[in-house]
Amino acid sequence: MEEDFYIVGIGASAGGLIALKEFFDHIPAGTPAAFIVVTHLNREKHSILSELLAAHTPLPIARVDKDVKIESENIYVLTENTTLTIENNWLKVSARDDKIINSSVDIFFKSLATQFKERAIGIILSGGGNDGLQGALQLAKSGGKVMVQNLVTAQVSGMPASIIDHDHPSDILNPRKLAEKVIQLCRAGTE
Repeated sequence: MEEDFYIVGIGASAGGLIALKEFFDHIPAGTPAAFIVVTHLNREKHSILSELLAAHTPLPIARVDKDVKIESENIYVLTENTTLTIENNWLKVSARDDKIINSSVDIFFKSLATQFKERAIGIILSGGGNDGLQGALQLAKSGGKVMVQNLVTAQVSGMPASIIDHDHPSDILNPRKLAEKVIQLCRAGTE
């Protein structure tokens, strides 16, 4: 599927809010990408992540509680007790499984790798555990870029460290520098 914009999947968990705010503080309007934020959420508590990020971006931001067509220059945020996949340029919402370990980032990244290949960028920010590792490996294998927050700035290093230890991410940077790299890649890839 050839699109004229990139899909940037961002996975985060514990400590990820600070990194997400810093990242989106440095993404200007006009960046030729759609951003999908997949975080570990409490199953029962209404997430206000979209409201918390709104003050840090000029881009429209929406909670994804039903299937939605992906459009460039938009931010889409996972909602509680769900997972997201991509199918034919649509975000598809499914109920989260009953497992204790949250694998929502892996589920999304694997789908992103299959659908967008070299126009996919996966970013892992602060968080515990290793959710995102299997998806990141698949993204890299399909020609996408994998980037991680550096361990010095991550409040919780488990998720980014798992990628660094098992893969060769293209970039290991602080959130601001990750944003700058995304802008550079997206603009170069659509010229």
